[in-house]
Amino acid sequence: MMVLRAPLVLRTAHGPQLFDARTLLRFDAEDKYARATTTDGRRIVVLHPLSDLEERLCCGERIGDLLFARTHRSCIVALHHVSGMDKLRNLVFDEHPAAPLSKRAWQELADLLGSLRHRRP
Repeated sequence: MMVLRAPLVLRTAHGPQLFDARTLLRFDAEDKYARATTTDGRRIVVLHPLSDLEERLCCGERIGDLLFARTHRSCIVALHHVSGMDKLRNLVFDEHPAAPLSKRAWQELADLLGSLRHRRP
């Protein structure tokens, strides 16, 4: 069983940095590394490939109220922050740019989002 560690320690250009997993919105691939976007709008390059982040974030597994998923070969999204989907099947957030959703991930994410919505109080 995988466990999402809180706080999440990620390497940045300025050394290790602590991230509260609840404030992570998405990770976008940037060459060999990734750019983290937080709920307060900060964008920070982390020195980890998406494949490493996918494992660290337990993608596809619900951890409490947190649920991260690889939605595209270039993106990991915090599904618990997603507010909907636009006409182009991008994942929409309330106050942040939309995230890509591949055709391949569409059905799996529809199931995950449905289970997340049904479990909310």
